[in-house]
Amino acid sequence: MADGVTVSNGLGWSPDGRTMYWTDTTSHTIHALDMDAHDGSVSRRRVFASFPLKQAGQPLEGYGGRPDGAAVDVEGCYWVAMFEGQRVLRLSPAGEVLREIRLPVRCPTMPCFGGADLKTLYITTAREKRPAEELAAQPLAGCVLALEVDVPGLPAQFALG
Repeated sequence: MADGVTVSNGLGWSPDGRTMYWTDTTSHTIHALDMDAHDGSVSRRRVFASFPLKQAGQPLEGYGGRPDGAAVDVEGCYWVAMFEGQRVLRLSPAGEVLREIRLPVRCPTMPCFGGADLKTLYITTAREKRPAEELAAQPLAGCVLALEVDVPGLPAQFALG
């Protein structure tokens, strides 16, 4: 499906199942593809959203992060963890930033909807291989964070076969 990809993340589907989202973390790019639910084929790959690359020597302060894991809500919005960016973004079906949630940790890794009404956003975070001074300043690094959101997420999809 794609050449030159080193870190794949953020796989998700639109509520109607006709659009598949996929993140190439290394290139800071989220792609959208048309998907045929009958045979599983994908076509028309396009850039859904892209973010500036971290420049050599650039401090983490002020860096927006790179897209990592993601989840989709019932309105078709894509929630993406921005690793090293200390935030989660909610992107519209057109790829526009609708909401930014600042976090108390530098490295969120994956959002996931849960709770009885799927309005609790759980966010996993990284701790391993992070600098000691960062961990001292961010004691919640490595924890699972939870916050309430207004729009429910889609239930988890399971592959059969």
